Amino acid sequence: MLRLRHPISLLLICALVLLGVLRSYSTPAPLDAGAPDVVFSADRAEAILRELLPEKQPHVAGSPYNSVIRNRVVAQLEASGYAPEIQSRFHCNPLYGTCSPVDNIVAVKPGAVGKHAVLLTAHFDSGWAGPGAADDGAAVAAILEIARMAADFPPFDNDVIFLFSDSEENGLIGADAFAEHHPLFGRVKAVINLEARGVSGPSGMFETGDGNRSIVRMLSKNVERPVANSLVYELYKRMPNDTDYTVYKRKGVMGVNFAFAQGVALYHSALDDADHLDPGSLQHHGDNAWGMLKALGERDLGTIYHAEDAGYIDLFGTRLSHYPVSIAGGLALVLGVWVMLAIALAFRKEFRYRQLRWGVLAIPFLLAAIVLGGYVLSWPLGRWPDLHPLEHPMPWVGRLTLFLMLLLVIYTTLKVFTGKVSACAWMILAWALVFVLGMILASKLPTTTHIALLPMAMFALGSLIDLFRKKSPAPVLMASVFGFAGAAFVSFHHFFMLDVVMNFDKSHFKVIPLGLAALVAMPMLLAYVKDRDLDWQPARWLAVAVLVGCLVHLFLPGYTAERPRGMTLMYSEVEGESSGHLVLESLVGRPDRDFAESHDFTDTELNDGRLGSVRRPAREVTALDLPGVTVTAGDTVPAEGGWRRSLRLDLPPDTRFVQLTFPADSGLQKAWVNDILALDTSLERKQVRKLPILRLVYPPQGPLVVDLLTTNDGAFTAAAVSWHELPAVLTVPFMGNWPDEARPVIYGPRAEKIQPFEVPAVTSP
Repeated sequence: MLRLRHPISLLLICALVLLGVLRSYSTPAPLDAGAPDVVFSADRAEAILRELLPEKQPHVAGSPYNSVIRNRVVAQLEASGYAPEIQSRFHCNPLYGTCSPVDNIVAVKPGAVGKHAVLLTAHFDSGWAGPGAADDGAAVAAILEIARMAADFPPFDNDVIFLFSDSEENGLIGADAFAEHHPLFGRVKAVINLEARGVSGPSGMFETGDGNRSIVRMLSKNVERPVANSLVYELYKRMPNDTDYTVYKRKGVMGVNFAFAQGVALYHSALDDADHLDPGSLQHHGDNAWGMLKALGERDLGTIYHAEDAGYIDLFGTRLSHYPVSIAGGLALVLGVWVMLAIALAFRKEFRYRQLRWGVLAIPFLLAAIVLGGYVLSWPLGRWPDLHPLEHPMPWVGRLTLFLMLLLVIYTTLKVFTGKVSACAWMILAWALVFVLGMILASKLPTTTHIALLPMAMFALGSLIDLFRKKSPAPVLMASVFGFAGAAFVSFHHFFMLDVVMNFDKSHFKVIPLGLAALVAMPMLLAYVKDRDLDWQPARWLAVAVLVGCLVHLFLPGYTAERPRGMTLMYSEVEGESSGHLVLESLVGRPDRDFAESHDFTDTELNDGRLGSVRRPAREVTALDLPGVTVTAGDTVPAEGGWRRSLRLDLPPDTRFVQLTFPADSGLQKAWVNDILALDTSLERKQVRKLPILRLVYPPQGPLVVDLLTTNDGAFTAAAVSWHELPAVLTVPFMGNWPDEARPVIYGPRAEKIQPFEVPAVTSP
């Protein structure tokens, strides 16, 4: 009753769906500078970006070079007719325990009504290792181009605030300063934030606010090429990452957060420059921001807050399918009953309950074999090779190997269970499982119910077509084919979604979505092979193909000059020790072992500056006797159920970074820097706080007063770390043959001084 002419038709459906899904993960063609002024042009924005960052140097908040970038942004705004304001202050974000100078740049396009305001924002500071052309220079350039376009555009009903925030990389400090101290923030009712976690890929909407049904509907109507999935949002909420929108969201402001996330090997690296930025990503960034700005600019912003969330997923990057979560359970129930009734009516004459016995075994066999196959392949594809934890520079061999493994598992399941499990039994159990999945998702995670709704909706649509095929010997064939197409879409969409956030060492997780397509394809395949005598030869050939894929993948480079390893040469010394260490610092502990061994770097237990130790490749050198922080204990007074202890910090000249780490048993509740609340351990954040840590980036010169509120009145040992320029005399011997496929990342080259110090016990008055 499900007889296909040939199973190649399912492969054809897979190929077509795969091509469509890849469109979701691609970027639009960049428009040249000749595009009309009412249309965003990546070429014009890229020209702005290159004017902002010609030196290709890091510009951390508070650094002299960041002031140069600030002035260039201001000049761009003034050239477009704005009168930008600079919000300057030394500010701390107590959620993260970080402080730095802030120079937020604010420009306003007044609205015709002007009661509320839309905030279009990106941060202009960079990390320590790279120029930040993608993160977040692309967003800055896009907003500057949009500001230029908007200057000649008729006024919107709402004010538009263009905010170029500072010190995002150090803990969302500029955004917090704007929200806490700028009078304009009180009128902000909607936020459009632009970010990046790579240098390429589509600009996807990965985060929004609570009660987002209205703004998701606006996104669907006003963005030409929407890329979004509410499952991504659910995953992001559980990840430790934050952006400037975190500050505004915590204050109840609705918004949309866009970012591109491919080419993650260049994220926060020395190669995050304009030459490595995908112009298509810049185009997509600008299109999204301009589309949402025009929509929100004319909207009554008091109406964008809704009582419920929406579930959503983009359909091949062409439109956004969305639904209110309040109907997710009802939809799952109606579609599930429809599907099960259609199957029951189709098989009512031939179904026998005993047919289900083998099916109850066969389906877990299929799904478990897919996950097990992914786990086995995670070794040759991801664990044995030396790879970046999130990205392979040449991923398609590994992807095709996983697809071949899937075909091998499907064929093996057919071979083992043909004659034991009928197509009827498998179809009943498979679609019942999808039905149950839909009901569980609707109950536990309703914004992700589309994972089951889409295949069931496509099955239901196909069943309507089957009604007009009364003489067909396969009355649910179209329903099965349509349902498979829906399942293939969900499978491939989420396979590539996971592909963005994990590498092949997590292949057993990456292949889980593919199980849905395999599950609903099996009834048609069982019907096709029902009267055929299958042998093991195709399985052998598929196994050989999988092995060949593994071998080819093993010989592919895990890092290239364009997708380099993050590796930094830095120096560390501990006060009181006669020797220091040159250290190869790398992303998640993956340095170039050949380079390390050839230059006598050996795994060494080092002081990590956070009251603990870490193993890194290092070589011992004579200590530089770097200047350090002088910590002097001051007065102690009772306060807020504990003790407020005062410390005076005298810093070396031109200190760019100081970190203070306190032990868990110190009972530290809050910390102030020069009477500014800098750390509040009672504030809940996404990333678990292991130890109370206070970080000062480009702190003011002169003595600093740090006050600690502790519940413990005893003495304890803390640690101070200060950063200095890395002397060239230490690096020259290693730079001549530094690997082409390795570039500084995260904190960049530096010399650090680690100083344990004692905080004395509270003495009775």
